[in-house]
Amino acid sequence: MRRSRSAPRRDRLAPGEVHAWLIDLETPPDDWRSALGPDELARAGSYISVQDGARFGTGRAWLRVILGRYLRAEPADLQFQTAPRGRLTLAGEHAGSVHFSLSRSAERGLVTVSCSSVGADIELVTARAELADLIAARFGAAEARCIAGGCGSAPLRGFYRHWTAKEAYLKATGRGLAGLPTTELVCGAHPVIRVGGHLANWTLSLLDPAPGCVAAVVGSGPVTSCRLGLSSGPPAG
Repeated sequence: MRRSRSAPRRDRLAPGEVHAWLIDLETPPDDWRSALGPDELARAGSYISVQDGARFGTGRAWLRVILGRYLRAEPADLQFQTAPRGRLTLAGEHAGSVHFSLSRSAERGLVTVSCSSVGADIELVTARAELADLIAARFGAAEARCIAGGCGSAPLRGFYRHWTAKEAYLKATGRGLAGLPTTELVCGAHPVIRVGGHLANWTLSLLDPAPGCVAAVVGSGPVTSCRLGLSSGPPAG
């Protein structure tokens, strides 16, 4: 059995809770390569950009370390499988033990963990060419008006606010991007997701996890814990 010096301690997760971990993809955990499976190492090495491959590997390594904390398992011993539409889930003895979602954008990643289905998306707010045309193509009229009206303090940030919320919902439900046209964010004092004109029975949490980033988490309950995970291992909660 392979061992990692980043072997996790125990974290506890209560029903209805969602824990979020912000990870630095430029700072891998100790012995991160020994935590990864052969397929993950091969995929990390297949990227044209060495930096992108390293960030992929670091994200998967941190995912293993974080999940190991909840499962009281060695990161290297965790097994994964790919569900329909590319969703990653636990396999083997830990199948169904916890639910999780991993999202990456540039040097930042977000891992969410819950007792039930959860979806997360994090995006680096970067300038987009022809933003108005992109909004018109990706969002309905109501969302376009909301973004133009400054729901995220500026149209660009509003675009990412809507995009991450919708993406997180589609990940949580396993619908994939095919469900994008009928899914919308309804802003207000308590933003919600509406699908096909009806409110979705999910809890949406909009986060500002780091400067220059926006994120959204959709699950059975709100995000109850948001922590950083850096080179020395995620801190105790």
